[in-house]
Amino acid sequence: MKEEILKSLYDWNPWIEGEFPKDLAGFNRNYVLDTYLQIPEVKVLEGARRVGKSTLFYQLIEELLKHKKNVLYINFEDESLKKYTLNEIVSAYREISPLHNLFVDEIQNCTDWVPFIRKAYDRKEIPQIWISGSNSSLIKKEFATLLTGRNITIRVYPLSFTEYLHFKSVRDTKLPISSAKKSLIKNHFLQYLEVGAFPAVVLRPVLQKELLISYFEDFIYKDIASRHEVNLVKIKELGIYLATNSAKLFSYRGCANALGMHPKTIMDYCSYFYEIFLFNELYKFDYSLKNQMGSEKKIYIADSGLGRAISFRFSEDQGRVLENIVHNELRRCGKEIYFHKKRYECDFIIKTELKISHAIQVSKTLEDPDVKTREIRGLLEAMRTYQLTTGLILTFDEEGLEEMDEENQQVQIKILPIWKWLLGETL
Repeated sequence: MKEEILKSLYDWNPWIEGEFPKDLAGFNRNYVLDTYLQIPEVKVLEGARRVGKSTLFYQLIEELLKHKKNVLYINFEDESLKKYTLNEIVSAYREISPLHNLFVDEIQNCTDWVPFIRKAYDRKEIPQIWISGSNSSLIKKEFATLLTGRNITIRVYPLSFTEYLHFKSVRDTKLPISSAKKSLIKNHFLQYLEVGAFPAVVLRPVLQKELLISYFEDFIYKDIASRHEVNLVKIKELGIYLATNSAKLFSYRGCANALGMHPKTIMDYCSYFYEIFLFNELYKFDYSLKNQMGSEKKIYIADSGLGRAISFRFSEDQGRVLENIVHNELRRCGKEIYFHKKRYECDFIIKTELKISHAIQVSKTLEDPDVKTREIRGLLEAMRTYQLTTGLILTFDEEGLEEMDEENQQVQIKILPIWKWLLGETL
């Protein structure tokens, strides 16, 4: 047992006998994690598979190794390690070295890990413990029982547009920019819409769609079917249906009717997609939480490139692709978001503390007068409802400012290209 464990650990931890391989650290992301090394709580990186959690771990490990710190990295995607408990693996390692910094990847694949982590934390046996997971339900269930107050959760997402540009070696994107730089960034934005934001897909020069389809298969087989009793054909159909209808109004009953499935099955299967971070629900805003939870909702896919890869119809509606991009960016920024719908609709409203602070519409273009009227009408209704004097319409490439009187009050509607908003133009 010990020999097999150590063989795998040597494979995953080449720095035990040599130097840290530079290719493991990858590109820097917009996550400032080194400050977390100064606090004792268990750090949890959660997010969908393939978003770059392991790379972030390697970057932290490289930093620790520079300061001569002892580090152990365990990856429970490794079949040879899955059959052992965390205690058995760490015990084998401690026979060859002391342990001060522990990183455990995909911990949901490990059995009986919580008692070990709690004991190591409470007894201060391991000063730094970092874990990652691709299943929010399993991790949070364990935390609720044994790790409450002992952990800090950090959500990891696919690449932001600024990170995407960094991966493509585009630097100095702070606005304003030159015409040449603007043209370059707009071309990259088209690719960002097309291939999405999974790091390995962005770095891949060809066959991105094939890689994304393989990711979808992994979501189904490795993340869902391995833990839940599901009909593989039906849950694949549901995933494609959700991607096809991303950024649209959604109901479990309507989905059940469309797919010939029972609403309860749809609810269960959707919950499996939510817990692996593949789709998000967005609720219609209501000051009553009960009404809000029972109201209409929308569904958004975690990555527009994946949506395009598994659903042809999603890619045909660029307006919805753009709306999905905006949704994911707002989530990445930690905003509390809803949509507004009364007589008219507004795509996103942002709640800050106890009040609605921003209203945002997303439209591919406002060139059609009827489209412009519809978008402004919905935005103004939201602004009036939540007593806002400014609103924002995000488009593919239009920019401007609309000023108007609304119930004897001057209001402003800013129109901005989404690519510019993603680069940090004022919300």
